[in-house]
Amino acid sequence: MKPTKYNFHKVVIVGRPNVGKSTLFNRVLQKRKAIVEEFGPTTRDRIGAIVKWSGKTFELIDTPGLDFEKKEDLSKLIEKQIVSGIKEADQLIFMCDAISGILQMDYKICDMLRKADKSIILAVNKVDSRNLMRDMADFYKLGFGEPMSISSLHGLGIGDLLDKVTDNMDPGAGEGSGNREHAEKHAVKLAVIGKPNAGKSSFVNGILEEDRITVSDIPGTTRDSIDTYFEKDRKSFIIIDTAGIRSKGKIKDAVTYFSILRTEETIKKSDVTVILIDAPLGITKEDHRIIDIVQKNFRPFILAINKWDLAEKEGVNKIGYEKVIRENVRFMYNASIVFMSALKKTNLMEVLDLAYKLAEKTSQNFSTSDLNDILKSVEFNPTRLYSVRQTKNSPPELEIIAKNPGDIKTTEKSYLVNIFRKKLHLEGIPVIIKFRKKEFRGG
Repeated sequence: MKPTKYNFHKVVIVGRPNVGKSTLFNRVLQKRKAIVEEFGPTTRDRIGAIVKWSGKTFELIDTPGLDFEKKEDLSKLIEKQIVSGIKEADQLIFMCDAISGILQMDYKICDMLRKADKSIILAVNKVDSRNLMRDMADFYKLGFGEPMSISSLHGLGIGDLLDKVTDNMDPGAGEGSGNREHAEKHAVKLAVIGKPNAGKSSFVNGILEEDRITVSDIPGTTRDSIDTYFEKDRKSFIIIDTAGIRSKGKIKDAVTYFSILRTEETIKKSDVTVILIDAPLGITKEDHRIIDIVQKNFRPFILAINKWDLAEKEGVNKIGYEKVIRENVRFMYNASIVFMSALKKTNLMEVLDLAYKLAEKTSQNFSTSDLNDILKSVEFNPTRLYSVRQTKNSPPELEIIAKNPGDIKTTEKSYLVNIFRKKLHLEGIPVIIKFRKKEFRGG
């Protein structure tokens, strides 16, 4: 069954590179969701966020800069997905740059937008002085009516722009979105991570059945963490595609560095992590590092062995491949392994179903009596264990009252963790156990 997505009124920001589209997007969201850097275009994918303004709700979508003059394969892929975004849009914000004025590229974009036959707001950015205000009349030449002067960097004119957006919405559009907001609040947050070119964006596009994210053979084409809400079989998900995590020696620029930091933040916020492994390459040092990051953040994860069709052609045996993984990856705690192909769309929904089950498991609450029944059945010599209770979930965290917690070694703690994981049927779920010394009252 194809996943379904809520269709909010879509407002898409378009323009040539470096006119400030991502700065506007971040200003509206009041946070740095898109990566912004002064030296040029850094957004490579469509990034969406839900915005509430004047009692209405809409989806604001940032796009990469349009540059028809570049002929590289990646530029063509980016142009293709911008065109897709324009087709989906209910409204367009066409951004220009007051400092550089109207360039030939702006006229080419105008021609594309007119063919789209959409409601268009012309926003002229970087209007930070009265001198630039005087030049606003030039932008009437573009044929989209009165230009709106804004400064995304300093927040000038943003409220007027958002008023214009909501005024253009049909009566009733964007209202009554409570069901979606409730569903999104309880959705499973699924982070999709892996080293560059492991197939993360192909995986996300395959599940969503659309080319929302740039996909090419060039490693590192996804730089932003991209959130997409959707539903499948009445189950809600927020799926996040992230920049590929590289080893420190391969980080060459600030944008890549901040993309990786954003990815690590995403792992912390996720309920479940899908780690994409490039099957023909096997598990590399970078893969081990990624798994370590996920495990240090105590997130349940699925190892999705992508491009398995290519590995099979080379005669790789599935049973042997899995055995090697389980013997060489530390602390797998029976994590799920799925063999799949993002390109051929095989077993993608199996990954999704497993992720939902893991999210349900990790959020469980266990009764104190059941936990203490398990504790009583444990033979444990290092020190006396008095009682246990659950203090948190996602992941489950237990507190055990012990006579002398300092006497318990790391291996003995692992022994207890494994017992509780098995007895509570938490295969694939990290379990945290903390110890507290029993307080004896003097009398």
